[in-house]
Amino acid sequence: MIIETRRSGRTTVRAEVTARALSLMIRLLLFFTCSVIWANPKSLGEAAQDSMKLNYNTIDARGFPRIVSIVSIMNQFGFVVGKLDENNFIVHEDGVRELPIEVEQLSGGQMDISVALVIDRSGSMRGKPIEDAKNAASIFVGLMQREDRSAVVSFNHEPRTDCPFTKNIDSLKAAISKIESLGGTAIFDALIHAVYLMNPSLKNRAIILLTDGADKDSYHTFQQALTTLIANEVQTFTIGLGLNQNSPEENVLKELASRTGGMYFYSPTSDDLEAIYRAIHKMLHSQYRITYTTHNPAKDGTLRHVQIDVIVRGNTSADTASYRAPYEGRFDPVDTVKVDHPSFEVVPNPFTPNDDGFNDYTEFKPGESVPDQWTITILDRSGRLIRQLTNGERAWNGRDESGQLMLPGTYLYLVFDRDAVIHRGFIQLIR
Repeated sequence: MIIETRRSGRTTVRAEVTARALSLMIRLLLFFTCSVIWANPKSLGEAAQDSMKLNYNTIDARGFPRIVSIVSIMNQFGFVVGKLDENNFIVHEDGVRELPIEVEQLSGGQMDISVALVIDRSGSMRGKPIEDAKNAASIFVGLMQREDRSAVVSFNHEPRTDCPFTKNIDSLKAAISKIESLGGTAIFDALIHAVYLMNPSLKNRAIILLTDGADKDSYHTFQQALTTLIANEVQTFTIGLGLNQNSPEENVLKELASRTGGMYFYSPTSDDLEAIYRAIHKMLHSQYRITYTTHNPAKDGTLRHVQIDVIVRGNTSADTASYRAPYEGRFDPVDTVKVDHPSFEVVPNPFTPNDDGFNDYTEFKPGESVPDQWTITILDRSGRLIRQLTNGERAWNGRDESGQLMLPGTYLYLVFDRDAVIHRGFIQLIR
């Protein structure tokens, strides 16, 4: 940005605010704010009275009727608000206030995370940008706690798994060091690829996406990527490296972050990346676990809607999430359910989830008129709930809600549009 003042047609003062100066300002702000948050929580609580935002990160009903939610509270600068307890939160399920609730702030070793580092290796990242990106990613994995897991996915015109999820820091750093820049940009494909690497048993799943450009080469669309992230409850942090502010490509990154409970970071130059990755690490390791026992313990397979409000010094923020109660009972849905829409395909069927990289997932492919937010309930032949795929999630890996691989056999699936079944069928799981 160039600022000039003129007098009698002659320039008398000329000042230039460079991207490097702006970069330094951002690094100082990140450092200062993080220092305030974790060194002096009380001062952060005072800062929160101006404005704050609750992000509903995940909801877990596997211990039904006990419901566990993970949320984070950020102040107006986008950093975590600490030192809150049961008096600061209100939980409603289907409009009914749930009491009592238990609130625990998770930090450090209490908060095991599973993070996929999704790194742009397109040709425009060549030179200093890719080297700084690799350095920042290596620093991030070096900060991992004992039970944390990370994976490395890099992308140009197609995504690539450089390292699957592991606790081994040396393996992660070795994979990062081998990344080289060349080719185009397929952001949306890379995000979906990263989600499919995530076993359902992984805790507190997140993605950190770094890119310096717009998607030009993905097979999948923005909406498909967003739906996949939301359906799998993957908190997504996005970093725009050197993007024009308020440009279409930056707005895409902002929406990906805001819709998944994450945060967008603007990085004027690659010099800022280390500070940003450090800030994200701190944010991921400082969240709240809110637990309650639902007022409705019926195992009826219904979709339940949960709202959590936070109140700090008269200021409030709220966010919502949903879960489906388990179904318990014996029935034959094929004989009792009316089907309204037959346009659905399951491929491959049968499938072989044996981790050999071939046919490990079966994918549900809807026809054009099927709604975007359909859900799928997978049952065994006795009617016992095995797995629920929500918000348009498209793939089943042959595991139940706890991550346990199912035995070979025939499984029934029901596709719901809200409470109406629009399709049904069978899946064959073989070895």
